[in-house]
Amino acid sequence: MRTLTRFALTIGLTAALAVPAMAQRQPGQGRGFGGGGFGGIAGLLRNESVQKELKMDKGQVDKTAEAVKKVQDKHADEFTKLRDLQQEERRTKSAELNRTVSAETLTAVSEVLKPEQVTRLKEIELQQAGVSAFTRADVEKALALNDEQKTKLKAISDESSTKMRELFGGGRGQGGGAGGARPPRGQGGARGAGQNQEKITALRKEMNEKAVAVLTDDQKKMWKTMTGEAFTVAPRTPPKKDD
Repeated sequence: MRTLTRFALTIGLTAALAVPAMAQRQPGQGRGFGGGGFGGIAGLLRNESVQKELKMDKGQVDKTAEAVKKVQDKHADEFTKLRDLQQEERRTKSAELNRTVSAETLTAVSEVLKPEQVTRLKEIELQQAGVSAFTRADVEKALALNDEQKTKLKAISDESSTKMRELFGGGRGQGGGAGGARPPRGQGGARGAGQNQEKITALRKEMNEKAVAVLTDDQKKMWKTMTGEAFTVAPRTPPKKDD
């Protein structure tokens, strides 16, 4: 229980939101693999299915939107500058910037949401992270992973990242790092996601099962507690055009 408590206190401040390069095409729209470029927690909070799961009222929806926008505006120029970097450097710096954005976003919305809503939001975000979550420092600590497990999980995350990029045109700036395992679920998606959705879902399932198999029985129980009840983020519905 003590380990779980430490995890609950730290996950929001160290969450690594992945695949930033892809998301930077349209900052603020929550696009990409549910990660960088203002996706992740910000993207989840914009999703109606997540809002319903968190039981957010109209006031909370409006206030969290305002809080998220302030963080977005603060870092918009930084994300824009990343476009000029080489792919590998962009991935590294994007991941660092995403961690900062994630921490600031969660801190900001935590002043609006109730504690139980924040807890559930963290659980859903962790589910969305896929196998890349196992490479986060806070998750490694909460699960008490040993060095051998960390190495195996990093390899699985990299494998997932590579395969995911292949589904989106061979990795032409559409992913990166361990977070490539995160597809565009419920966050607006990415071009090409539609025809590949079944493959994406199958790949996520395969990689997740492969990663969980690395854990001990006690670690599996902890992981289930950390991620909470399984939740499927519904795709965002585009606004209807007037006839």
